[in-house]
Amino acid sequence: METNNQSIKRSGILNEFFWWCAGVNRDILRQCPTDYAKYAGAGGTIFFTAVMAVISSSYAIYFVFEDQLVSLAFGLIWGALIFNLDRYMVNTMYSDGLPTISWGEIRSGLPRIIMAIFLGIVISTPLEMKIFEDRINSQLVHDNIERTNRSRQKAQEGNASLIQRRDILEKEQKEIKNRLAKANKELKEEGEGSALSGKVGHGPIYKDKEMNRDAIQKELSDWNAAHELELKSIKEQIESNSKTTNEDIAKGSKENGFCVRYEAFANVKAENTSLQVVSLVIMLLFIIIETAPTFFKMMISSGPYDDMLRAEMHRVKIISDKEISDLNDEVNTLVQISVAKNQAKLEAELAANKDVMEKVALAQAELLQTAINRWREEELKKIEADPSAYIKTSNKS
Repeated sequence: METNNQSIKRSGILNEFFWWCAGVNRDILRQCPTDYAKYAGAGGTIFFTAVMAVISSSYAIYFVFEDQLVSLAFGLIWGALIFNLDRYMVNTMYSDGLPTISWGEIRSGLPRIIMAIFLGIVISTPLEMKIFEDRINSQLVHDNIERTNRSRQKAQEGNASLIQRRDILEKEQKEIKNRLAKANKELKEEGEGSALSGKVGHGPIYKDKEMNRDAIQKELSDWNAAHELELKSIKEQIESNSKTTNEDIAKGSKENGFCVRYEAFANVKAENTSLQVVSLVIMLLFIIIETAPTFFKMMISSGPYDDMLRAEMHRVKIISDKEISDLNDEVNTLVQISVAKNQAKLEAELAANKDVMEKVALAQAELLQTAINRWREEELKKIEADPSAYIKTSNKS
């Protein structure tokens, strides 16, 4: 559309920015003051939806990386993605220009509505968690305690067989050591004369008790050789498992990531119906905000801007069609010229070939005539030489 852009005044900075967010043709819209607020509202909705997406995603990512700069950077990227999607969806939707929503508009906008609902849920969830942060923190303490108890119980169950085997081996070892200690005591008392025999010295009874002590000592040595390494390994394994369990329990008791917080949030909602209702209302609010630009596009009635935009689109289409037509004409002309050149060349070649063929035919006729004349002369000579013989030869032929 040919307009004098110098005579069209720019609107306020806020309007210009929101128009850009809405994806409109600002040069045309500046000529339609009655449509200023309409498209500024659409752009504002798209912009603030993206802002909420930045806040929501930054909050969620913070519990993953625990870094403010990383969270903010990811939030800005996510917000830019949401902004671009909303802007694209609004500007590529079909609208019949009436304030009512038709079935055609619903069918056309259904994929965009589904996407907008999904985005609304994604954006609302982290913000819901921020709103209910105090209840989530309380529930998180309770959940961490339960996880700690489950981990401890699981560790105990895993060590049960090891502990049972350790106790058996320690009991066997202790029983042999006790018998050895008792044998040493009896042997000492026998040597000092404080035993029942009352005799000091190493007599027959002393030697019997010494043999008994040596047998028990050998039994202990044999047991150690067979089971001491096993007992040591079991004790080390139990200690290692306990250490790992304690580390996991200590770590689990301080878990504060996004997943455990969302689990705590789900537990809070499951235990409280009123919180479920509030959470649902917040989610629906964000879904409405996210789908608002889409339904706004369906309900918006045509105004001066839309008329001028359609006129501009029609003008551009006509120019495009004309350029395509001119290009087709130019190509057709070139084709016709090429065909004419080829036709002339063909005709010239045909004419040249015809002339050659005529000359060949004439030459062949001359040669044939010459051959006939020579044959006639030879035949005349034969007749002159011997007419009778020539006649007989001709009759035989």
